[in-house]
Amino acid sequence: MKIFRIGLMLMLAGFLVAGCSHDADMTAPGNQSAYDKDGTETLGVPSIAIMAGSGFVEGGVGMVGKVTGNLDITVPAGATVVQTLLYWEGGTTGAPGDDTIKIDGADVTGTLIGGPTNFFSNYWFSAFRADITGMDLVVAGPNSFTISDFDFDYSGGTLDEDNGVSMVVIYDDGTTAELAIRDGLDMAYFNFAPTLDATVPQTFTFAAEASDRTADLLVMAGSVGVGRPNQIKVTTSAGDFVFDNPLGSEDDLLWDSLILEVNIPAGDTSLTVELISVDSLDPRGASMAWVGTGLSVPTTVVEPACLGDYVWEDLNMDGIQDEGEPGREGVTVFLMDCEGGELASTVTDVDGFYMFCELEPGDYNVKFMLPVGYEFSPQDVGGDDAVDSDADPATGMTVCTTLDPGEYDMTWDAGIYMPVQDGCTLTIGFWKNHAGFGPQADVLSQYLPITLGDEGGSKSLVVNDAAMAVAILKQKTYGKPSNGITKLYAQMLAAKLNVASGASDSDISDYLDDADAFLADYDYMDWDSLSDDMRDDVMMWHKSFDMYNNGDIGPGHCGDDSGTDEEVFK
Repeated sequence: MKIFRIGLMLMLAGFLVAGCSHDADMTAPGNQSAYDKDGTETLGVPSIAIMAGSGFVEGGVGMVGKVTGNLDITVPAGATVVQTLLYWEGGTTGAPGDDTIKIDGADVTGTLIGGPTNFFSNYWFSAFRADITGMDLVVAGPNSFTISDFDFDYSGGTLDEDNGVSMVVIYDDGTTAELAIRDGLDMAYFNFAPTLDATVPQTFTFAAEASDRTADLLVMAGSVGVGRPNQIKVTTSAGDFVFDNPLGSEDDLLWDSLILEVNIPAGDTSLTVELISVDSLDPRGASMAWVGTGLSVPTTVVEPACLGDYVWEDLNMDGIQDEGEPGREGVTVFLMDCEGGELASTVTDVDGFYMFCELEPGDYNVKFMLPVGYEFSPQDVGGDDAVDSDADPATGMTVCTTLDPGEYDMTWDAGIYMPVQDGCTLTIGFWKNHAGFGPQADVLSQYLPITLGDEGGSKSLVVNDAAMAVAILKQKTYGKPSNGITKLYAQMLAAKLNVASGASDSDISDYLDDADAFLADYDYMDWDSLSDDMRDDVMMWHKSFDMYNNGDIGPGHCGDDSGTDEEVFK
């Protein structure tokens, strides 16, 4: 801060060019007046909201000895102006200074953001800020404005120091950045007593990134002048970086507004900046008024990722998505953080699909919840990850995977099936789809051979293998079109498979005996020659076995209460 001699000598150009100083000996600490300020001697978070944007630009003009001044500022071509702030500062013997100035002839009234600060003797400094966004003055590209009616000669004061005016424009050009501003008034001259001997460091925080970044550091300061030693110290994890003498009436005498490029090391989450009045006698260290500072840290736009796929009814329990095996609706799936934490959940849709999107790149896995009565298919069977089952049969968890930015990973599937259970029955819809193929073989064929017509007559049908059993159950090979005996074959074979797997036959044992005796002498080719009474018997046996297999009679169905196992599997 330039400290002025009270009186006409302050108007002499020689003093102004040098960075005017009070005629008293500033090297004598006892000459400083007592610290007296409305507020604290530091910058702080603005009392207004600072808008988000891609960055900021600045323009400034020193106003010492001027009636008008030209303030120039350039906004990047094609950018949108988001917010425009005007700052000004000065000193006077008649506090608090000038809260209203003109820009292009229009009055702008500012808010007192710092001071009045009694810096020395009876000399007071104040800083003001106005948000002039609503005036719509600034456009993309070059801008030039006239500043006038700036006069800190207030309420009969005998001396004014109209230091200068700065404009800060926040713009949006489609890129992203973390923006922050600190403003107020922080006075400093190294040879004064605390707290006016030094500025208070300002710390900005931001999100870490994996690579180094170049940030823009905004500084606005008054009263430094020309040739007065000063420093701007920036501290990161890499240590201190010092800009020597960056302040020297950049915007004309006694006013500096500038943007410095600073490096943000990878992984850093904070940066500290401090303006320093250098401890120097020849030339003397700067006296300064720190009005504001800001930091614009570019951020990397990370494309979100997606993870998901499919839960299906693995009808043959082989761990492979085979043609005709349906998706399973309503299965709950959890998104996990690879450390056991649940992040989100969803349920499979009507076709068995699920998806988690808008995910930050990183490590994830999923956990599938089994419906009641089901088990998971074997994990990672075959060489095609797109059609296998990824759930650990013991936990329902997949292995951990790393999602890259923008990755769309639809390979995380789970096969589920309802195992054969002892003591209950399953329908032909189950048995015809569990013919014993794959790593869990013999689900059906382990109960074969079974004879339809146990008495060993000439028409007895011995079911020796799973392929023959499936043909009978599908009612397509033994009788085209199917007739009553074809249907009896299917329902009776399913009933015998249920009995072979452990279900009680007490409710159908007589029907089994009678049907076996009948099928020893008759097969599907005899249907047309049967009497009506014999046909009625066939249909009665068929219906009884159907009810048994569905759980309407006998020990009950192995599935839930929703119906047949065909329905359970859909």
